[in-house]
Amino acid sequence: MNATVPLKSPLTDPLAPMLGFQLRRASVAVMNALAEELAPLELNPGEASLLLLIGANSGVTQSDIGRTLRAQPANLVPLINKLTMMGIVERVPGKGRAIALSLSEPGRALHTKVTAAFGRHEARISRRVPKDQREAVIETLRRICEDSCCP
Repeated sequence: MNATVPLKSPLTDPLAPMLGFQLRRASVAVMNALAEELAPLELNPGEASLLLLIGANSGVTQSDIGRTLRAQPANLVPLINKLTMMGIVERVPGKGRAIALSLSEPGRALHTKVTAAFGRHEARISRRVPKDQREAVIETLRRICEDSCCP
């Protein structure tokens, strides 16, 4: 059950004008909404994101994924293992010692459903962002992420 949380408070909030705080707050709300959208597919946002990435880059390696997502192997391995055990992702020998990751037939079917879920989610969270400003908002968020990671 989701309780409605008022957006305005009678308290003086010194965090309200802080960009970092508002980003964190938005991030939590966005991820919760995505988790709700993905719940019928029995995937969490991390698993679904990984599924989309592999689906868009058949034959990708775990190292490539780690660099793209800025994820540590210790965080990535359990996700890949779970998707593999579910029969969604297949591992095939790649170049040298690398293992290439691709979607199985059930993985491709699930990819279609996950893509639709992400589409609904994007429509929900961007409905108040004017279409002509979306690219600028995304680019600004990318810059904030980059500045946070690389001072």
